Amino acid sequence: MSEENTSVDVGPGDANTTNYEYLVEEAEDGLYMLDSNGYFELINSAFVELTGYDRAELIGAEPTLVFEEAEFQRFNRQIRSILETDAESGSLLTTITTKFGQQKPVEVRFSLLPMADGEYNGLTGVARDVRGRRHREQKLDVLSRVLRHNMRNRLNLIFGHASVLKGADDEQYRAAAGKIESAADELMELSEKARTAQTEVGFNPSENNQTDITELIEHLAVQCRRNNPDAKIKLDLPEELIANTPKSYRIALSELVENAIEHNPTENPVVRISTERQGSEVLTIVDDECPPIPDSDCQAINEGKETPLVHSLGIGLWLANWVADTVGGELELKRREDDSGNRAIIRLPYT
Repeated sequence: MSEENTSVDVGPGDANTTNYEYLVEEAEDGLYMLDSNGYFELINSAFVELTGYDRAELIGAEPTLVFEEAEFQRFNRQIRSILETDAESGSLLTTITTKFGQQKPVEVRFSLLPMADGEYNGLTGVARDVRGRRHREQKLDVLSRVLRHNMRNRLNLIFGHASVLKGADDEQYRAAAGKIESAADELMELSEKARTAQTEVGFNPSENNQTDITELIEHLAVQCRRNNPDAKIKLDLPEELIANTPKSYRIALSELVENAIEHNPTENPVVRISTERQGSEVLTIVDDECPPIPDSDCQAINEGKETPLVHSLGIGLWLANWVADTVGGELELKRREDDSGNRAIIRLPYT
């Protein structure tokens, strides 16, 4: 064959391919492809660095090179589950073992390649080192536990001294003791809400909890009426409304109702809870008859961030916001159109 016959013209597709290869190779996360037999077919430099193996050692090898047997079986079960349910992708938190025996926690995400004649044809995936995230989580956990422990001990001491002051003959001392107890109660409540935020509200956007929120709200209303006999909880709900609802949804709604009762200056606060479907979303609406929520709180929640100049004073609204965020929803705060109170809306994806 002559030399000119072996030449290849470079077209737009080839240029795109070169660009794609560059993107894959320069990606910060470890990228890989498994062929239909389960062997590594393609990997990038980040995956080489993550595992410690040379590229030549990885290409053609089975994933057991970096996975312990138990973790490899978990990986396979995920793939089988996806094949059985006609899904396209999956993920798991696992651990890989590097060439030098180091254990590294990783988040593995993968997507199946298009089927070949109805048969499994391999997959592409991402392996992300999550040691930094684990480290941050551990620090938050330790700091939170220390904070709660120290706060509870100091508050118990405050309560003790306040009790002594309340027994004094001087009216001024008794008044001061009442203020001390009130402040201590608020700190204790704040500590408990911080614990709830840490232990009960977790981020899992792929979590699929199909729940009848009508039934859930009705049960919650019964509890709220029992705990607050002077309050009026009014419901406007359909017979059934299914939504992708995080397990902590009840916490979010409880916080909103509690805020609506606590900040109402009247002896018989009124709270209205309604739900409706709007397109691809399910809305849970809590209307109160309270003074306006400070603009700074509304701005912080609606924009999803706190700054030194925009600061939400309570953690309850943030709890509700985080709960909605776990399944790709959001919390919206605004003043009701008739200016008779505030409106909080939890938006959740429809089924």
